[in-house]
Amino acid sequence: MPVWQDVSENNSTNVKIITVAMDVQGVEKPKFYLEKAHATLTTVVDQSNQLGKLYGFKAVPNVYLIGSDGNVDFIELGTFNIREPVKRSLVENWVSGKDFKSSQPEKFEQETHRKANELFVSGQQLFNSNKTDEAIKLWRKAIEIDPNNYIIRKQIWAIENPDRFYKDKVDYTWQDVQLEKGR
Repeated sequence: MPVWQDVSENNSTNVKIITVAMDVQGVEKPKFYLEKAHATLTTVVDQSNQLGKLYGFKAVPNVYLIGSDGNVDFIELGTFNIREPVKRSLVENWVSGKDFKSSQPEKFEQETHRKANELFVSGQQLFNSNKTDEAIKLWRKAIEIDPNNYIIRKQIWAIENPDRFYKDKVDYTWQDVQLEKGR
């Protein structure tokens, strides 16, 4: 978040940076990170994974660079790290109107993705009704259908292990260990 904030603040054009947090637990969970970064850019929370459903992504971070004409100039799903100098330069070049390398996402298996997201939405309704255990069971079924859907997987992890997500920083090393264990 701090790097996106920096790019936003040091942008002399009319480009607007909007961030989206993916968290079924709502606005309060990502709020800590926004406050820590002193973020002034617009951030919305997608509690029901609507963007994942619409665009097929299964992991974050994602980036979409959309021109003033409404055309998508660049997409990278699940691997975009603005802290990497090459990625930051790409964004800064795009913002300033310089040449940049365009990219489009791979196609995704729509039926598998649809089924997993239906379970995710049903689980979200249970979660919102304080039926957390039932929600997690549905989300685990979704992961069985779509094992590479890290957005759904992260929701389970964050609810079961909030200290790994909502303390001072996100524990990515712990997440890697969970993936190696097949959880």
